[in-house]
Amino acid sequence: MIHVTCFKCRRRFDLDPVFVGRELRKLKARQPKHYQAVCPACHSVNKISVGEMRKDLDAVADEIEATAKEQAGQSSGKQ
Repeated sequence: MIHVTCFKCRRRFDLDPVFVGRELRKLKARQPKHYQAVCPACHSVNKISVGEMRKDLDAVADEIEATAKEQAGQSSGKQ
């Protein structure tokens, strides 16, 4: 889990690294520098550095690839 503290209300919340990795892959920018996490309490957008999350994302890289392939298979099957 990636631990985040909201910049506005200071509430702590966790991000799933597999979900974050999948979302970063969907972005048009090939090497995004930040991920925008929405605070569940105050709904403000928190800009999280990808560099800070790199270790967590690298640890689940295989899972991110597997879910990306799964999503690609599901989207091509719907056409």
